[in-house]
Amino acid sequence: MNKSKFLTLLIVGLLISNGILLFMFMNGPKKHKEPKFIIIDNLHFDKEQILKYELCIQKHRNAINDNEAKMNNLRKDLYKQLKFQYDTISVDSLVSKIANQQYLSEQITYNHFLEIKNICKPSQLNDFDELTNRISNLFSE
Repeated sequence: MNKSKFLTLLIVGLLISNGILLFMFMNGPKKHKEPKFIIIDNLHFDKEQILKYELCIQKHRNAINDNEAKMNNLRKDLYKQLKFQYDTISVDSLVSKIANQQYLSEQITYNHFLEIKNICKPSQLNDFDELTNRISNLFSE
């Protein structure tokens, strides 16, 4: 086999392997849908419901962001305590406040889903009940 045939076969082989890789890339794993779209699809929201849901999402995000900011400030205060002699009262107080903010975060999210349920029409409540079985997994997909 001469050099020219070898290079031609090599180029053809590389083109085929690049084509296969491109095909695999284009048809590879699909990106997961955002929870927002999963909820809209699963509950079969109409346009009016989607608008209400969008407002509900914004309200929820604002409340969660505010709560998260408070929690982060408390964490900063907690870890500043490492610079000083251990003070059980201060540390326990800050840990308790952080735990309370986490409690509020769960309440905010639970209430968010109650609002979503209230957006549903009676015919969609069975779909909502079915969705509740997967709610905890929606945000970890």
